[in-house]
This record gives sequence, C-alpha cells and structure tokens, in this order.
Amino acid sequence: MLNIEAVISAARESIAPVKLFENAGKQTYFVAHGRNGDGESFTVDTEAGAGAPLRKRGVVTVFDVASFNMVIKDNSDAGNVAIYIDRNPTSPAVVAVLNGHGPAGAGWGDFRAEIKFRPTPQWVKWTSIDGKMMDQTPFAEFIEDNLEDIATPSGATMLEIATYLEATRTANFKSGVRLANGMVQFQNLESIEAKVGAGAVDVPEVFTLALSPIQGVPSYGVPARFRYRIVDGRLKLGIKLQRVEDLMDKVLAEVLAKIERGTNISVFDGIAPSATR
Repeated sequence: MLNIEAVISAARESIAPVKLFENAGKQTYFVAHGRNGDGESFTVDTEAGAGAPLRKRGVVTVFDVASFNMVIKDNSDAGNVAIYIDRNPTSPAVVAVLNGHGPAGAGWGDFRAEIKFRPTPQWVKWTSIDGKMMDQTPFAEFIEDNLEDIATPSGATMLEIATYLEATRTANFKSGVRLANGMVQFQNLESIEAKVGAGAVDVPEVFTLALSPIQGVPSYGVPARFRYRIVDGRLKLGIKLQRVEDLMDKVLAEVLAKIERGTNISVFDGIAPSATR
C-alpha cells in the first residue's frame, strides 16, 4: 500500500527519499508535490533514491549521421521513434524523438538525439570572403593558399593569376574586358617607379570549387562568380558563391538518405514537437 505519510514526512524533515512500496521485489518511485502543515509548498523527488532513472530522457548531440544512427539503434527500446528534418539552408536540423507518440502508444517526447552540423574549415574560409571585395595582394594570397579547393580551371592557371596580381599590386589598371571565351582580361599600365611593365592577364569569370559544406559529407562542385571593380586605377577583387541553397538541398538529401538507410525509419519534413511536459 502506498505510504503517503512517508512522503509527507520526507518533505517536512528534508530527509532522503524513501521507498514507498515494493511489488514483487521491484521498487516504485515518483515525484510528489503539495503543501505542509505550515502552508509551505514542497516537492519530493523519490526517483533520486532509485538505483537508476525510471526511464531514458535528455538530449544526445552528435556530429555525423553514423553516430546519429548508432544512438537510435542502441536506444530502440525507448519507445516510438520519429525523426524530423528541417531543411533550412542556413541552419539545418535533424532531431530524433526516441520516446514520442506512435503506434506503440503515447510517449513523453523528452528523450532525443540531434545532429549538430559543423561546417568544414574550408567552407568557413570561402564563405568568409563570399561577396567581399579585396585588394589585390590579400586576394592573390588567399587564392594561392587555397588552390587545392579549386576544381576548374587548373591549379597552374590559378597560380599564374595569383602571381600576376601580386606582381602588379602597385600598378594602375585601365580596364577589365569580358572576352568571348568567358574570361575577363585585366590590363595594367606601365609603372616606372614600381618597375612594373604594361601587361594583361585573363581571369575566368566563373570557376568551380570542390567543397564539403559540413563535416561528414563528400565534396560538391560549388560555382563561384569572379567579381572586380576598378576605381581610380586600383583593382578590387572578390568572389560570389552561386546557388548555395541548391547545394544545401543536395547535402541534406544525402544526409536524409543515409539516415533512412541506416535506421529503416522514414524521416518527416518538419520541426520536432515539444516534449509532453
């Protein structure tokens, strides 16, 4: 029989939780709320006295699909599993509710697994200059330092462009002409003081990067448009990544496919519901 007096006594005396009753050797605990004789509210968390929590709860955060699938597999006994994906390109999210509502009945919904997407270092580098105009030297140094990320044109071509930009950093430019072959030609004037002769270089108007936006997925082709501006003879350069939203759609489709293959569970497009309490 439930020992209510023991609960009230524990609350009043601030003693450790006590066993309320025993059924076939199995102890049962619960949380009791109420007011004592002086009208003061109290809470007795009898679960704290148990050898283990009554059920699994909390949030497990992982960084890749393989770990996410393993958490779901290892906790398949938690109840109804439902997985949700938010395809927001700037802040994608994947959440598995491991003890939610489903065919097996109602669940508390407070035991979850989530993937915390982390951008790769190279993605961070390229997006940090996306849409920004730079002076010749820092732009050339950036290209030279990250040649391995450029799929087309060849590394030799991009290195030649970077070398030219560094050599003409003190020269004045008179024009940037778009050519029929999809290149932009820059012509610099001769500078006697800087000992720079007149010359020209062709730069591709569009080039392709090979980047993985988030850790744990393969590289994708990312088109980037070359941008330039000539003001009072000074050359400003930059790049603009193209169709990033489409790229993230491809990445999330790959993530979703790996989850469905690894868990044999269909994924809902949407936001995971709040816990029952």
